Amino acid sequence: MEIEKKRTIFFGSILALAILGSVIFFFWGTLINRGTLKLIGDAPFIVEVYGLSNHECPTSPCSIKVKSGYKDLLIKKDGFRSVVTSATVKLWGTSELALSFDVIPRVEETEAIPDPQKSMEFDLVLDRGNNMQKLINKSNISSEALAYFPKPILKFKIIGDKNAALILNLISQDNPAYIVNSETKKREEISQKDLWDIEDGHWSNNGKFLLFTKKNSQNLWILNVSNQNISQLKLSTGINQTSWSYDDNLVFVTEQAYSTIGESNINLLDEKSNTGATFGVYKATIGKYEPIGNFPEILSLPDEFIATSNGNTIYFKSDKKNFRIILRKI
Repeated sequence: MEIEKKRTIFFGSILALAILGSVIFFFWGTLINRGTLKLIGDAPFIVEVYGLSNHECPTSPCSIKVKSGYKDLLIKKDGFRSVVTSATVKLWGTSELALSFDVIPRVEETEAIPDPQKSMEFDLVLDRGNNMQKLINKSNISSEALAYFPKPILKFKIIGDKNAALILNLISQDNPAYIVNSETKKREEISQKDLWDIEDGHWSNNGKFLLFTKKNSQNLWILNVSNQNISQLKLSTGINQTSWSYDDNLVFVTEQAYSTIGESNINLLDEKSNTGATFGVYKATIGKYEPIGNFPEILSLPDEFIATSNGNTIYFKSDKKNFRIILRKI
């Protein structure tokens, strides 16, 4: 009897411990092992915690209770691209996550488009006070000189904008060209052997890149001022329109065909597409081409093409109608 009693007590203890463990595990998993994920963004949106739960967020900030630890998240919002991200939720703490939603690009007619930004004109003139050449803005002759040149450049070509100017010395391609920063008045020498045959060019909004065309070349070219690197783009001349946007982004529309690279990049091909015009962005700092989209309303190359400097909107004219593409929330 004593053995039976001990056996009963032993198995009873095991059962009690199992029940206690289950209760502790239950409370740990459902009530104790919790943290708060605080999401800040343009509400309303829906948060999906992969493999666990969905949460509707009608207002922002939106706080949701989830198990602590690393979480993969999918955030959805009508009319915007889904956001795939992750967060580490602290035990009994609050982890904040700021959200930024990009509009799914769409094209729509608009009453008018902005006037194209006028390019600035520069000139090299003699400063009789110190007998040196100086670079001036022709639209404001009385303004301060942007740079001085001790040795006169007798034959030159200037490609300039509000932030920078390129001065080519056309006497010989062995002579240096010059880049002048309009804000700092800094003058920098650069080899002009690969710039000698420039036809026309357009500076990025911050003066870090120069997009240009060359004689006898079927492609656009780009100069990176920071490292003086000159490279040929995949964008062909004659079947595209371009416009600089913010952060060194070159917005383009082209009739070139393309192939896709991964989820977010494209490779432009040296052949014409049979599906109409393609809108995209060339990221100058990383040398990548990203698609914006194809729109059935636009079958041919636009006549005018203007990207806003903040990157929110592209304006263009096609078939005598004015259009805009919304890229980000206005």
